[in-house]
Amino acid sequence: MINENNELIMELWSRLKSHIPPKERLEVADLIVVVFDEFGMADELSDEAEDLDRELRAAVKSHFGDTVEEDEDGYEEL
Repeated sequence: MINENNELIMELWSRLKSHIPPKERLEVADLIVVVFDEFGMADELSDEAEDLDRELRAAVKSHFGDTVEEDEDGYEEL
């Protein structure tokens, strides 16, 4: 389930993305993730990486790092 902060980040990104040149999107996505994290509003964003588009997902992975865990069956999850 998406929390309100993550929903806000995703909505903001979806509205801004079309106004950002493609070569600058990753940089802007990084800035958005950093600002939201500084305000404590991006804590669970990495848990929902599969729901994010390419640039926002890359920004989250860059900021929070890849989290690899093994589940009960020994499979790795990101």
